Amino acid sequence: MNLTINNLAALAKSLNASPSELKALIKLASIEVLSSLGEGKYSIAMQNKNLTVSSQLPLESQAKYWATLANPKSALPELSSLVKMPSLLAQQNTHIRYEFDFLRELFSKPKPVERLKSSLLEQLAMSTSKEEFKELSTLLLSLQHGVVTLPMLFKGFYGVLQFKKRYNTKNKREHIEFYAAFELLGPVSGLISLEDELIELTLNVAYAQTKEFLELHTREFSHALTIALMPSIEPLAELNENRSLLDIVI
Repeated sequence: MNLTINNLAALAKSLNASPSELKALIKLASIEVLSSLGEGKYSIAMQNKNLTVSSQLPLESQAKYWATLANPKSALPELSSLVKMPSLLAQQNTHIRYEFDFLRELFSKPKPVERLKSSLLEQLAMSTSKEEFKELSTLLLSLQHGVVTLPMLFKGFYGVLQFKKRYNTKNKREHIEFYAAFELLGPVSGLISLEDELIELTLNVAYAQTKEFLELHTREFSHALTIALMPSIEPLAELNENRSLLDIVI
C-alpha cells in the first residue's frame, strides 16, 4: 500500500503548478447544474458565474460535472465530454480532508487500514455535527466493502482517493487498483502491479488534455508508466450517506 501512496504522491507532485497555470494548460471546466430549462438547455454555475448552456447529454440538477465548453458565435455555449464528479469531490464543504503527509505516515506502519478504521471510529465518537457524523460513517462503510476512501486536500486542490486490493487468479498475485479525482485533472483510475519483479503503473484518464499534461511529468514517477484514455471512469465505490450505520462491522 505504501507503494500506492508513493505513486499517488508523484501524481500530486505533478500538480505543483498554480491553479491558474493548470487551468490554462488543461482547460477543463468544473460546473454545477442549477436547473434544467428544457430542450437540452441548462442553467449552470461555473467559476462563480451563472451561464445558460446547451448539452446533448441529459444532466442532473444540483450535480457537478467535469466538462469542456465550446463557445460557437451563433449559438449557446455547448458542454461536451461530461463526466459526473463523485459525491465526495462535489461536496467540497466536507469536514474531513487528508494531506499526503498523513498518508505517508499512516501507510509507513503495519496494518494501516486497521489503524485508519480505528481513527475514523474515534472521530465518529467525538463528532459534533450531523454532517461530520455522516461523512465519517460513509468512509467507514467504504472500508467495510474493502475500499479505502479518503477525501484529500493538496496545495488548495480538492481530491478523492480510493484503493482496493485485488487478486489476479492467473498469476496468483495481488495488485492494487485505485481511483483518484482532482478538480483540475478530472478522474484518474489505475493499477499498480508487479510483473517479473518489475513494478508497473497504469493510469487511465478521461481527457486528452489531462493525458498530455501527465505525459509531460512522467519523470515524477519512479516506475514504468502507461497512460491511456478511458472516457468512462467510475469510482471504486460511490458512497451513499443514506446507508445504515448498522452495516459497519466493528
